Amino acid sequence: METGLKDPKFLKFDKARLFSFSFFGILLFLLYQLLKVLSPFISAIIVAGTLALIFYPIHLWIRKKVNDNNNAASVISTAGTLLTVVLPMLIFGWLLFKESKEIYPKTSQWLSNISQTGFALALPPQLKDVWNIDAGDIILRNLKNIQENIMKSGGRILTNIFFFLVNFMVMIVTIFVFFRDGERLLHWIIDTIPMDREHKYRIANQLYITTIAVVRGILLTAVIQGVTAMLGYAIAGLPAPVLLGCITSFAALVPFVGTSVVWIPLGLFFMFYKGFYTGLFVLLWGLLVIGLLDNILRPVLIGKKAKLPIFLLFLGIFGGLKVYGPIGIFLGPLLISCVIVFLQIYREAKNLQQKQEQ
Repeated sequence: METGLKDPKFLKFDKARLFSFSFFGILLFLLYQLLKVLSPFISAIIVAGTLALIFYPIHLWIRKKVNDNNNAASVISTAGTLLTVVLPMLIFGWLLFKESKEIYPKTSQWLSNISQTGFALALPPQLKDVWNIDAGDIILRNLKNIQENIMKSGGRILTNIFFFLVNFMVMIVTIFVFFRDGERLLHWIIDTIPMDREHKYRIANQLYITTIAVVRGILLTAVIQGVTAMLGYAIAGLPAPVLLGCITSFAALVPFVGTSVVWIPLGLFFMFYKGFYTGLFVLLWGLLVIGLLDNILRPVLIGKKAKLPIFLLFLGIFGGLKVYGPIGIFLGPLLISCVIVFLQIYREAKNLQQKQEQ
């Protein structure tokens, strides 16, 4: 006997909807577990992917030279990447770690040879009682903090040398895999994402442009400026040229002022306390060599297509460093770039919908 009452909607058994919820729930759980498994190597994988992306045009050229032998080309490209980027960075890190052990004692001894009156600031007598500044003490405290941070970083690597070597091997293997199968893997990932094809390739293109802008146009330029500054500091006879070159590289990431915040104070300081010509050489080296490199290299390495806001890239780099550590240099700008693209897509879709409604 029919009562005429319909079953409530929430009691309906929709197999298709239940399958979708179950499938995507299990998929998200598996992806979360996979991320936990890969988390110890995520930095190595991201660095490997970035290096493979940057050197991929060279890999294509090498592959043509070896008659499209993909395995041989991938081996050659991986070895070239290691010799070009990774090994010099390891050597530089070792020199920085070695130099950091000596910078504080040497600077302390050097400052002790200079009279305290040489560091006294010309302040009115009324202010001296309230605000008594010891410039030598300020320099030593900052150098002590820098030394401790470098020593801690190097100490962590030495303590976890096994995990460092494992991450290094993972990075090498990942670079090889990306060179050999990266193009096929990238297309597979793009095809898997549930979005419009135009939007997917637009996002992928924006991420590529951002990576090129960050690595080639900003980081590579900063590294070259730091190495050039280090050579100039060594020629001038400044203490700890590797450390000063590293500080100059970080200063190169700051928009508008850049490396000048390092070499101008250094030049003026050593002009008075080590010799006029030493300081003058540092100033001229910074102005004519270090400063001009930025104007020459950045447009060439970034290219005309990468019209990205430099200030946002700067915030992404240093914000990423603070939140994610060293790998944040890449993640910060990429996240900002993704947000910008998604907002642009949303705005265009909204405008299109409004036009259709009118």
